[in-house]
Amino acid sequence: MLAESQRRGMLAAMGIDIYVLRGAQADRDGSAAPIFAGNWLIVAASDAVMKSTQCAQLRKSLPSILGLPTDRIRWLAADAENSFDSVPTADAYLVLGSTLARSLGAHLSATQQNASVIAVADEPALSFGSAMSKRALWQTLKPIARRARALN
Repeated sequence: MLAESQRRGMLAAMGIDIYVLRGAQADRDGSAAPIFAGNWLIVAASDAVMKSTQCAQLRKSLPSILGLPTDRIRWLAADAENSFDSVPTADAYLVLGSTLARSLGAHLSATQQNASVIAVADEPALSFGSAMSKRALWQTLKPIARRARALN
């Protein structure tokens, strides 16, 4: 495996431009201080989905995909009837599995729903199955990533 400087040199020699998100570059420099307060993103999923290996993979990669600190993402598990006891206030919600969207929406006021980004994605087991489903997951995550970049 090549060192980062060697890899960049080889890519530059081939004429490939390296694009880095502004937020990722600022994190690397350490110059940007995050302005998030409290739970910024709530990820809601059923209990069975939370126990899957694909969900563990998403849990690991989601902070870097969205450019959010890990402590600003809260994972919320639904009970056996696919309902929630309570849903905390957040700027964005990601629902894994379309059956939970209605249950989550029942706990949010109309003002909260209008002020936040709510995205519904397939369960991680379905999202990581093929390139097309990964693309669909990314399309679902884009509005959340845009809002996170705008606030940071």
